[in-house]
Amino acid sequence: MPNTILTPTVIANEALAILRNQTVFADLVHTDYSSEFTKVGDTITVRTPATLTAADFTGSASSQTLTEGSVTVKLDKFKDVSVDITSKESSLSLRDFSKQVIEPAMVALAQAVDVDIANHIFGAAGNAVAIASATPTTLADIANAAKALDIAKAPIPDRHLVLSPTHKYRYALTTNLSAVNYAGSNETLRDALLGKVYTLNTYMDQNVPASTAVTSGTAVGTITVASSSDAGEVDLTDGSAATATFKIGDGFVYLGKLYRFTEDVTLSSSAKASMKVSPAFPAGVSTPVACAIVRGSNSVAFHRNGVALVTRQLDLPMGAARAAIANDGKLAVRVVYGYSQTTKTDTISFDILYGIATLRSTLLVRLADAF
Repeated sequence: MPNTILTPTVIANEALAILRNQTVFADLVHTDYSSEFTKVGDTITVRTPATLTAADFTGSASSQTLTEGSVTVKLDKFKDVSVDITSKESSLSLRDFSKQVIEPAMVALAQAVDVDIANHIFGAAGNAVAIASATPTTLADIANAAKALDIAKAPIPDRHLVLSPTHKYRYALTTNLSAVNYAGSNETLRDALLGKVYTLNTYMDQNVPASTAVTSGTAVGTITVASSSDAGEVDLTDGSAATATFKIGDGFVYLGKLYRFTEDVTLSSSAKASMKVSPAFPAGVSTPVACAIVRGSNSVAFHRNGVALVTRQLDLPMGAARAAIANDGKLAVRVVYGYSQTTKTDTISFDILYGIATLRSTLLVRLADAF
C-alpha cells in the first residue's frame, strides 16, 4: 500500500480503534465526551446521572424535577507518544504500519489511561475491603465488595470488579470457582475467566496499583500526607498504627497519582517527617490529605456511576500541514506529523487529553491486601 494512503485521518482512525481495544477501565466508567476544542488545564463542568425516587400514589401523582448534578473536572492529563518515522516505515502498508508503529503507541497511551483511572478509583474509594488471606478458600472478599455496593444502593447493572493478576489467580484457585467446571463451564480452568461473581462483572488489569516491595510493610490502610519543608518530600501523620512500617516500593495515592517510598519508613508516634518518594511530591502542598496506602496487591470494585472519564478534543495545530483527530464519542486521539530540518527527521505524534472525576465515592470499593 503506497504511503499516500497513510493520511493522518486514516492513521487517527486506526489508532483510536486500537486504543479502545487496549483499554479496560475506559469502557467501564461513566464517560463524558465533547468535540468542543479545549486547552490543557481547563476546568470544565460535567453532568452527573440524575437520581429519582418512587413515591406512594395517594390519589394524585407527585411529579419530580429531572435534575442532573454536576462536578468540575480539570483536564490535566495530556498524554503523548511521539515516534520518529524512517522512509522505510512511511512506505509500509497500513497493516504493517499499524503493527509496527500505531499499536505500540496506543498500548502506551492505553496503559496511561488505565493507570490514571485505576489510581483514582483506588484513592477515592469510599469503601474498603481487606483481603485477609494469600490463599483464600472462599469468595468472601468479593462478596463483601458486592455487599458494600448493595448498601450504597448501587444499581445491579454496570457493577464491575477489576482484579490485579495476583488476586485474579487467588480466586481462580478457590474451590468455589474451580467447581464451576463440574457444573458445565470450563472457562475458569481453561481461560482463567472468572465470569460474573456476586453481581460483579470481572476483569483483570495489570495497572491496578500494587507495591513493588518484595515484602510490604505493616502499614495501615490510609495515612495523612503533606509536603515537607524539603522540596519533593512528604510528612506522614495520623497513622492509626503508631509504629507502622513501609518498605521501598510501598506507596500511597495522592489526588489520583501513585507515589512510592524510596526508603524504608517506620512511624514514630504515628508520624514521620521528610520522607523521600518517587516521583517527587509537589511543592507547596500545605493542607494534609488522607491517602490510601499501596502495599501488596490490590483490586477495585465499582459501579459505572462512581467515577467519570472526561475527554475533550485537542486543537489541530495551526502550523502543522498534516494532522487529524478521530473520536468515537468516548475517546479522541490526535495525530500530528512533524519534520525537523535540523535532524532531517519525520516525527508522528499521538496524543490525548482527559480528566477524571469522582461522582459518588460510596460506589467505589478498594480491595487491599491485609497485613
